Amino acid sequence: MKNYYQILGVKPTATEAEIKSSYRVLAKKYHPDVNPDDASAASKFADINEANAVLSDPQSRAEYDAKLREASAPHPSQEEIIARQRAQAQEAARQAAFRNMNMNMNMGGRHDSMTAARMRAQVQANMAQAQIQALVNQAYQQGVAEARAQMDAEIKKLKAALATAVAENKKIKPLQDSEAELKRKLRDAEDDRRDLEQELFNRDRENTLANTRIKELEEALSEQGGNAAKRARNENSELKAELDKAKKTIKELEREKSAIQSEKEKIEKEKSDLSDNVSKLERDNKQYDLKNSAQIRLQQDKRRQLQDEIDALNKKIEELTAEVETLRAENEQWQQYAKSEEFLSDTEKRIEAWTKKTNADKRLAKPTLYGDLGVLIWATDEEIEETYNKLHKRYAGKSGDAIVAKLQKVQAAYDVLGDAQKRKEYNASINITEERIEAERKLIAENEKIMDEYRSQLANKEFWMKFDELTAAAMEGDAESQYTLGTLYYSGEDIDIDYDQAYFWFKEAAKQKHADAMYYLGLCYLNGHGTEKNETNGQGFIRQAAKLGSKPAQKEMKKQGQ
Repeated sequence: MKNYYQILGVKPTATEAEIKSSYRVLAKKYHPDVNPDDASAASKFADINEANAVLSDPQSRAEYDAKLREASAPHPSQEEIIARQRAQAQEAARQAAFRNMNMNMNMGGRHDSMTAARMRAQVQANMAQAQIQALVNQAYQQGVAEARAQMDAEIKKLKAALATAVAENKKIKPLQDSEAELKRKLRDAEDDRRDLEQELFNRDRENTLANTRIKELEEALSEQGGNAAKRARNENSELKAELDKAKKTIKELEREKSAIQSEKEKIEKEKSDLSDNVSKLERDNKQYDLKNSAQIRLQQDKRRQLQDEIDALNKKIEELTAEVETLRAENEQWQQYAKSEEFLSDTEKRIEAWTKKTNADKRLAKPTLYGDLGVLIWATDEEIEETYNKLHKRYAGKSGDAIVAKLQKVQAAYDVLGDAQKRKEYNASINITEERIEAERKLIAENEKIMDEYRSQLANKEFWMKFDELTAAAMEGDAESQYTLGTLYYSGEDIDIDYDQAYFWFKEAAKQKHADAMYYLGLCYLNGHGTEKNETNGQGFIRQAAKLGSKPAQKEMKKQGQ
């Protein structure tokens, strides 16, 4: 997106007057008439006009400012994008590792602590390799030797950090193995505790059923009598045997329960110890992660600082490049001006020399028939014919001995010089060769070509001198100069048509009640030249111009019947 403020060399807070002033200076500097055959100046002039057209209109400027703010909104830097991708890769690696660990546990296998350590080391290696690759990509995108050297230094640092991480991983490997073994024992103890509690529950239920059965038998025994006493005693004896057996079983269960309770307390203690060890390992891992995070942040800060320095250097290079381009353009303009001045100076000297040569040619032709006819010896047949007709028209039919003698002399000279063969013979008689005549005619043609260029450059120089004076007077507030400058831009007779400039200068002159400027300002509104088409404003300015005495405006009002 083009920055119109930079093109005009003004700040985004510049006023309308500042924008107009800067535009006029730049338009004068890069105008195609001042820089002929200069494509870069023409492109610059087009950008200047485009920027002025947008920034000089309040609505267009407001819309452009909104787009410029949106375009300049902060975007994630390359380092932030790389850091975000690196974090995503680290998280994905951790999740993959945890999924693999959970899968192994769910399948009933014992997790191998050595495999876990290798997995962690592999994850760290992958993350380090991702960082190295990100730095390589960043250095490749920067494409500068400084960034490549910084990349190599960062790679060395990351490789050292990777080696340190591997060493630290080896140090914490025994702790990781111990943690895995303790977790395994904890799971086994939990399984044993659940089995013992279930068995104790079953024994308690059997004991309860036995006591209930004893009570039922004792009640049945007390109710029976007579012949049933013996049978009851036998049953009672059996029941007592069963009761003793049940009591013995209960005692065994009590002992087992006590043993289970002791084992449970032991398991709880081991569980507490395991929890303490796990907490310590988690704290160690957290400290290790914090240490690595601090190193990563430090590296990111260094890279960010380096990028800021690179951006500042690039900005400085852009500014210097712009200054060099400006100086180069000014230098080329001055060179063209110097060449033009040199050409004019050389041509003036040539004119002086050519005048002397022409006088010498006239003196050479004077005693000959060419002198009688009033032409140079190198004159063409057409020039001789044209000169004779003019002299014959001037002297024919007039009286007087001198006039008659002059006419006879002219007629005699034309009779010879007007005939190609006679002229050739006459030239030989006065020692004038055809080769010399041809050479002289070529010199005359070359001189005419140089004189045409001289007149063109002289007229162009005079015009731009007057144009500069006119522009200076207009910028100082002279209404007539503002009006005249507007008509030059509007008509395009001596410079290219520029309706924006025409509208601006007509408007400036109209502010000072310049009648004809008001009329042309009305035309700008009616035709949409340099501004939005507005028939109401156009008619209004033309009516005001007619009241102030503008002849074109009054003629237009009569034409409209007003």
